[in-house]
Amino acid sequence: MKRLTTLFLSALSLPLTAAACPIGMQYDGYGCSPPYQYSMDDWIREKNDYLDSLGPKNPVPVVYRSPEEVAELQRLQAEKDQRDAAIAQEIAQGVWYSASSTTPEGKLCVATFAKFTRADNGQNGGVVSLLGFQQPKPDAWLIFYGTGLPTPKNVKKIQLTLQQDDEPAQTVEVFSYRFERKIGAIAFAVPGLTAALEGMRDKQRFNLSIDGQTVLTLQWADAAPVIQQLQQCAK
Repeated sequence: MKRLTTLFLSALSLPLTAAACPIGMQYDGYGCSPPYQYSMDDWIREKNDYLDSLGPKNPVPVVYRSPEEVAELQRLQAEKDQRDAAIAQEIAQGVWYSASSTTPEGKLCVATFAKFTRADNGQNGGVVSLLGFQQPKPDAWLIFYGTGLPTPKNVKKIQLTLQQDDEPAQTVEVFSYRFERKIGAIAFAVPGLTAALEGMRDKQRFNLSIDGQTVLTLQWADAAPVIQQLQQCAK
């Protein structure tokens, strides 16, 4: 079984797109995205929006509002607080979500894991997404999202050190871009979804560092059912 780290190193030999994104992904004006919309995009954005909302808040300017406007804002805030509380409880334990979308080039299969807590303002943990096309289309990617990752205005290729479980750390070239205001994304191209799944295990821990400083640590668990779903989708 190939480790995911080995697949990342293998991906360095893949050609790069002119838009400075992993092969098969497209530059969308801000960062890199798959060539098609996929059904998990809203789920990923919801979790990252919540992560982006953690931490120090900028002062809110004083604006006069009518009693009706104040009441409406309070109602919307109460709805958001209720929604955030549900998300916080869910992702503190770690949560998986998987789906597939039909495209002109076959099914696009996606699985995402999110785990972080409000207690440390989301500094530990984050979101990781594995997505790729069913065979024979080879395009597949692994993307990490987190508040400790760089947030450059434009997509950049950077050197990143990746350690998986207790394996030796490996330095790889990755694509770095901003996903939200305070959330950075790190994208790897991998040589096919099936190959990536061969390196997945039920429980895995990832440590990402730049220039010797840890920027994201994330451990998933209970991945076996998700791996099976992706294997079926990838056929």
